[in-house]
Amino acid sequence: MSVAESKPPTLQERVAARIGTLTATERRVAEYLSAHPQEAAFSSAEELGRATGTSDASVVRTAKALGFDGLPGLKRSLQGHLQSLLTPANRLSASLETAGDDPEAVLSATLRDHIERLSQAESSIDTAGFRRAVDLIIGARETVICGFAGLEGVAEYIATHLTRIGHQARAASDTGYRLADRLLLLSEQDVVITIGHNRINRETRVILDYCASIGTPVILLTDTLGEALRDEVEVVLSAPMSRPGTFTSQATVLILLEALTIAVAAQNRDQALGYADRMNQLREELNGYSLADEGLLTLPKAKRTPRRRG
Repeated sequence: MSVAESKPPTLQERVAARIGTLTATERRVAEYLSAHPQEAAFSSAEELGRATGTSDASVVRTAKALGFDGLPGLKRSLQGHLQSLLTPANRLSASLETAGDDPEAVLSATLRDHIERLSQAESSIDTAGFRRAVDLIIGARETVICGFAGLEGVAEYIATHLTRIGHQARAASDTGYRLADRLLLLSEQDVVITIGHNRINRETRVILDYCASIGTPVILLTDTLGEALRDEVEVVLSAPMSRPGTFTSQATVLILLEALTIAVAAQNRDQALGYADRMNQLREELNGYSLADEGLLTLPKAKRTPRRRG
């Protein structure tokens, strides 16, 4: 067992793994606790009951349903992670409302928040799992990247870069019946990379079930679904994608996928560089001139509108 796998699941991971087994009241409480970890770490059962429109007994039952020994155990777990929960970046991001629409404040908050999440990712990602993911991609006949709800462009981007280093890859981000077409030719010789946040949507569920039925290994990139899906995939790469209660950022996803691509290229430098040379040759033929001459080319000068006199 790796160091990352031996760590206890976070509150968000517990909620994601058990959300389907909770009652409606427990779900309301669990979703509030997941979105407001700082309040949950220091509030009493009565205070949390009022905040969720339930009762103190419901709060305690929910904590137990999530695998804690009660509310004290849940609070101890959150307080143990207080240093990461109360980082300057998170506090600044939570203060965006008070910053109003000032662009400089928004820029600063966003950059600091992403820097903090990437720092957390560096310590949370299982390095043995990352190496296993690289090996799976290298050994696969084809790598299929599945990203939905705004991740279609990311999936296409990484598929393109894997292709450029000599690995057959494609994106499969369609929904509905068209996803069936994208999955149909998968085999045990391929590998699927799928990205999931917070909820197991229908597409992810179908992908996991179909891959299991035909023996295709799956690499899961996630923030909170690691505990829920660990037994159904070959590799889990868990990293914080966004702060609870905020919109989901894809920056960590993109950087993690780029790291996988670079690591794959590093394992076979000659192949990667060879395909890069081929791509340059094709581009030169398409351009009609050497890429080395691009620096000598100049754009046409903009036409200046003559000033009116008087």
